[in-house]
Amino acid sequence: MIHQRGQFFLLLFVGGALSQRENERCYDEKSNFVGRCRRQNDCPSAGSYFASTGIRPSYCEYSVRRVLVCCREGNSFRPSSTTTQRPVTEERPIWGLGLSNGNKRISERKCEEYSKAVINQVDFISLLPEPETMSITDVNCNYTGVELIVGGENAQQGEFPHMAAIGWPGLGGGVAFSCGGSLISNKFVLSAGHCNKRPRFGEPTVVRLGEQNMNPSVRDGANPIDVQIKKIHKHPDYKPPNRYNDITLFELAEEVKFNDNVRPACLWNKPGFGGHKKALATGWGVTNPDTMETSDELQKVSLFLLSNDYCSTLLDTNRYWDGFIPSQMCAGELRGGKDTCQGDSGSPLQVVSEENQCIFYVVGITSFGGKCAKSGQPAVYTRVSSYLDWIESVVWPGQ
Repeated sequence: MIHQRGQFFLLLFVGGALSQRENERCYDEKSNFVGRCRRQNDCPSAGSYFASTGIRPSYCEYSVRRVLVCCREGNSFRPSSTTTQRPVTEERPIWGLGLSNGNKRISERKCEEYSKAVINQVDFISLLPEPETMSITDVNCNYTGVELIVGGENAQQGEFPHMAAIGWPGLGGGVAFSCGGSLISNKFVLSAGHCNKRPRFGEPTVVRLGEQNMNPSVRDGANPIDVQIKKIHKHPDYKPPNRYNDITLFELAEEVKFNDNVRPACLWNKPGFGGHKKALATGWGVTNPDTMETSDELQKVSLFLLSNDYCSTLLDTNRYWDGFIPSQMCAGELRGGKDTCQGDSGSPLQVVSEENQCIFYVVGITSFGGKCAKSGQPAVYTRVSSYLDWIESVVWPGQ
């Protein structure tokens, strides 16, 4: 039931109610719980709840052939009574310290550099007899600052300048882009461990930066660049097909020159997520899961940050994944319709800096999940803050 998110870009958002099968997980928006689709006669709680409250159950299927209702299964699947999503509240450790230079990590200091690069400073003189030169600052980027999108839509040109596409040699020439990533310095892209290699295609060879639309015939003002991969830095504890420590670093063959459409993201370094209840996922993807029709245009979608304990009641384990560990995190939309999916592997789950709306912090790396965009099926992400020591040792050694 749980699949790895590879093969081609897919950012999934589904509209409309779809018929669900018996025993699938479901979300009852009226009564605010996650349950399973059962035949009406096999769900006595639905009848008793209707008798006591007058609220009819949500239907998974209503047809001449059969009626399936969303059936409550005790309290284990019920979200908080005050919200349909349960934000992360538990603290997750950051491995090691890696502190220097005034108790700031090297990744923090680099983030300050990135932030300064998108700030404009304007000097002015006040109308006084002996004026002093003063200055004001403002951010300069293409991010609109609009509340996180609630369905999935086109990103703006240059809105996510750290977004990377990971490519393999394609059949008959060309490049096939099958994973995503985040530019975090002028020579490194952060991605998922299972993007290190594809069956029959081997290791990726190129990273594309500054892309907006994957269709080469589209003239959208983007000037993407392709940079060869010099070396793949595999995490020492990533042991596929097990789905833990799913993180990798692609070292580029040459340094990247930053501009408005190519600029690195920062690394989230806090154990929790502060006041953030949602995060943005980005990728090039399928807009119709039935036809697998893809979108050439970069997409963005907002997802709730959920607690690992809560998500563990929703996701099934298997021989490659035995449940959450602290270096993993969970995000999704419990009602369904919004998700990351196959091919979004390695792409960032990110939040906007509270101090500078031009700066994104990568909090998670898309790893794997259950059935894409189904109710009660959030996805699992690699928690970036748990790997800062390793990332810094590779990207900025000795600093």
